[in-house]
Amino acid sequence: MFSWLSDIILAILEIVPRRVIVRSTHRGVKWRMRRGPVELKPGLRWWWPLTSEIEVIPVARQTLNTSTQALMTRDGKQVVAGGVVVYSIQDIVKAIGERNYDVDETVNDISQAALVEVVTTWNLDELLENITGKVEEDLTATCRKALRCYGVYVSRAALTDFSEARAINLLGVNLQVAAPE
Repeated sequence: MFSWLSDIILAILEIVPRRVIVRSTHRGVKWRMRRGPVELKPGLRWWWPLTSEIEVIPVARQTLNTSTQALMTRDGKQVVAGGVVVYSIQDIVKAIGERNYDVDETVNDISQAALVEVVTTWNLDELLENITGKVEEDLTATCRKALRCYGVYVSRAALTDFSEARAINLLGVNLQVAAPE
């Protein structure tokens, strides 16, 4: 009976400015009609819902654990590897305003691809010898370079799970089983 009243109230609320508080560990992006995205810095911000939309996300240090992947080293050895990426968002407009929809998914996808790229260029013995040194440096540099265009800075990328895989033949069937850690 009074549904028309709620429609009127909602229409009025669309023209009333709204406030958002952007924390010091966050940044936001505001999209306005017929204009490009604008960065929202920390503080009290106002926006007009009729002509704009906003999104606020954390930009401070964050970590992402990648899924464990079955890979093959340069010398043909089967391994299982997973990693961690420590990152922060340097350019919020590139991260969610221009080049990207979901920055977390992008960091995950690119860091997993970087893990494959790095692990497959090393021999198993070299990997084991340099796992906390040169391998970590290579992984960090590869992730950093690939994510820079999305406004993401990678401070560290490292292997967290690593094991040689073994092939077990049961009744004439080849099964790939990861070695226990």
